Amino acid sequence: MTKDSHLGNTKLKPSRLGIGGAAFMDHTNSNAVKEVIETALKHGVNYIDTSPWYRHSERLLGQVLPNISRSKYIISSKCGRYYNDDVLEWFDYSFDKITESIDNSIKLLGCKYLDICFCHDVEFAPTLEVIVNEALPAMQKAKEKGKIKYIGISGYPLEKLKLLIELSSVKIDVVLSYCKYTLNDTQLLEYLSFFAEQGVGVVNASPFAMGLLTDSEPPVWHSAKPETKEAATAAAVFCKEEGSSITRLALKFALSEPTLPVTLVGCENKAQLLENIAVQKEGVSQEDMILINTVREKFFSGSHSWEGVGEEKYWKKVKQEMEKASTLYWKMQNATQD
Repeated sequence: MTKDSHLGNTKLKPSRLGIGGAAFMDHTNSNAVKEVIETALKHGVNYIDTSPWYRHSERLLGQVLPNISRSKYIISSKCGRYYNDDVLEWFDYSFDKITESIDNSIKLLGCKYLDICFCHDVEFAPTLEVIVNEALPAMQKAKEKGKIKYIGISGYPLEKLKLLIELSSVKIDVVLSYCKYTLNDTQLLEYLSFFAEQGVGVVNASPFAMGLLTDSEPPVWHSAKPETKEAATAAAVFCKEEGSSITRLALKFALSEPTLPVTLVGCENKAQLLENIAVQKEGVSQEDMILINTVREKFFSGSHSWEGVGEEKYWKKVKQEMEKASTLYWKMQNATQD
């Protein structure tokens, strides 16, 4: 059984290990999802996170959760970022869209209400004002109507999460931080005292740094710098030579930090979940700590953040799509005139 812990000033008691629903995004049916959720609950893993951005995740979870007592699990979803073939439809933090998104998530999940709703990847908003003036007030309205229990924000740059908490008149209950407490980056520790002072709970996510810290090559789409990807690949080889695995080491490192109440880990199937539970039960031995410290010093000294890279790629795509639309518009205008 995994131990539960308090999440900030909320009344939620999530398990130390949580289920990251992004792993379900490419599943075509709910069989594996059902196995993961049912097995997780049997082992005391009670927190599940998802998002409209995670393609099929909400819909597939919605084929499983209605058959489980609502008191048995904690579910969070997100709003503001959406899966769509059109890049211009990826983000919408307007009041009406946030309201619609929350309603749709509850409907798809069949869960009556969301324990937490996170405003997703706030760094992609055109300005933070739209989050403060539209997204968060819409979430507050949903909270007042009982559709969500707690309001959260998520993002990669921790400074923006901090700034939003300072700017917002809406009480932010929880933050979701990803890739910021990993073997290659522990910046999250620098912000924990601020979050605690504000009564804000912290959900830690992506201990594998979105596929960077695994025995496979980093994903081609990953925003990390080339030298960071090279360091991660070399670290994985080094761990193997030492009779270990960088994946197991990365998970042990994240789960061993006592100030982080919950860490979300994606599990595509039951086998992966059971492996993660086994790693958690093992804990961190003295030999593990020696190897962790060696890997961090040998391969990940200095900065290995990729802040700003994702936003830059996104706005470049937006510009390209806008230019295409503009070109098409003028072609159509000229054709009409001819």
